[in-house]
Amino acid sequence: MTRRIRWQIVIAALSILLVSGLLGRLALRNASMANPLTGGSYHEAVLGTPIQPIPLLNSPLTDPVGRDLDALLFDGLMRIGADGLPEPGLADSYDVDASGLVYTFHLRRGVTWHDEVPLTSEDVVFTLRALQVVAQPGDPTLAKIWQGVLVDRVDDYTVRCTLSAPLASFLSAARVPILPSHLLAGKSPERWAETGYGRTLVGTGPFALTELRDDGATLTANPHYFGGRPYLDTVNLRFITTPDAALAAFVRGDVTAYGERAGTSQGLATLTLPRTMIRSQVPLDEYAVLSFNLRRAPLDNVPLRQALAHGLSKDAVIERALGGLAMPLNTPILSGSWASSPEAHWYNDDPAAAMRLLGELGYDPGIDGVRQRDGQRLSLDLIVDSEPRRRAAATEIVRQWGDLGIEVKVEELSQAEILQRLHDHSFMMALHSWAHVGPDPDPYALWHSSQALNYAGLADPEIDNLLENARVESQVDSRSADYDAFQKRWIDLVPSITLYQPLYLFVANQSLGGVGLSDPNTAASQQIFGPDDRYRTITRWFINSYREIQGNISR
Repeated sequence: MTRRIRWQIVIAALSILLVSGLLGRLALRNASMANPLTGGSYHEAVLGTPIQPIPLLNSPLTDPVGRDLDALLFDGLMRIGADGLPEPGLADSYDVDASGLVYTFHLRRGVTWHDEVPLTSEDVVFTLRALQVVAQPGDPTLAKIWQGVLVDRVDDYTVRCTLSAPLASFLSAARVPILPSHLLAGKSPERWAETGYGRTLVGTGPFALTELRDDGATLTANPHYFGGRPYLDTVNLRFITTPDAALAAFVRGDVTAYGERAGTSQGLATLTLPRTMIRSQVPLDEYAVLSFNLRRAPLDNVPLRQALAHGLSKDAVIERALGGLAMPLNTPILSGSWASSPEAHWYNDDPAAAMRLLGELGYDPGIDGVRQRDGQRLSLDLIVDSEPRRRAAATEIVRQWGDLGIEVKVEELSQAEILQRLHDHSFMMALHSWAHVGPDPDPYALWHSSQALNYAGLADPEIDNLLENARVESQVDSRSADYDAFQKRWIDLVPSITLYQPLYLFVANQSLGGVGLSDPNTAASQQIFGPDDRYRTITRWFINSYREIQGNISR
């Protein structure tokens, strides 16, 4: 009997120890967090190769890998902050005079190029003046902003920029990557590549280029980076030609991470990942829009456009045409922007309301089901290019409006033909997109009545006034109020239907921390401004870490 009791005590004690160990492990996992340690090598598969890796010369639309390198190797006077607003980068601070015309940037002291030459105002003046004369800038929209700016050196660490008119988005435009004058001065931008600089890419960024090969690039942490040395020792970009090959490299474990624009391939979005992998998705700063030509009947009628809005489910377009891989968008202000209005509500998906409005306008179903008024069929022409996702969206629009008795005739054109028809205003409806919108939400160029890119032909004095005020107002709160009113008025008038923002998908090994794309509380998770903006937090990425108990473990 005594022996039996002893065994029962032993078994009970072991059971208690086992349960306590399991509970302790669970508590430790839930009450601890990974703290980064310096070290580790990050490997990423990227699609394509750099076409022109020298900043100012590469295009955000056609040279994504070149832009990736720029994001890791270079800095601008300003950069995008955690709240999505511009904050000082190479500039330690800046002043704006009362007129809003003169910006004075005070450079950080002690910043050096990767070859250890000090950064001075000469580099800034050289870069910005080069942007003003480059024959074919990589980003023409950005270059245009700088065309009329007078750039002066005040002293070794001070640069003054004088604008011809106030521009609230100017600080965002000051994110131009600064180039080393001691390596490029004396050569026109068109001849920079002849200097061999495209193989060295000496910058001031968090990483320095160690080697640029045909099949990839190796970058090493900058120990003197003004923002603090990155945790990662090296970043290795592996250039891969096809999405399938890149995905295969990730699945095999050859690389730590891989990212692509949703719709590039079918595999990444549907791939079943093991628990050691994390998939993130974040909207890009671009969107598809269905533009109405308000100069032509019947789309010059606001109630008709409101009926069309009620009769089109954006969620159904995204689900049926895009496989759910997009975010619905209500206005030209991107939903992840600080200027997006939570009170600007789009029309409910309500076919019954749409049909009621159509009936009130005198459009009644004809013998063939197509609505007519005064013997005229409600038939709308839609032009679209051959891009598969937009073409599929056009098909879904035809289906939804067809159910309401609206005939939609689709004409497929090349992108060049679409652009020409938009410029000539020779269209009724057009399904197209705006890309590389950027971090500043100013839609002046697209919706002010004086602008050539206002393809819809919207001419509304209230909207003009709001956009004029917002682009010269220096206070974010005041700009936000103007944009709030703009979005509400824009929705009332329905000059177009903004459909969706495409997503960027990023898969990574769970050992990679600090990225932030899956964190709903970070600006980077709400929106990235081009795929290269995924590196916005690169100095905080880590592979090596230790765990530390945070707070109290509840009992």
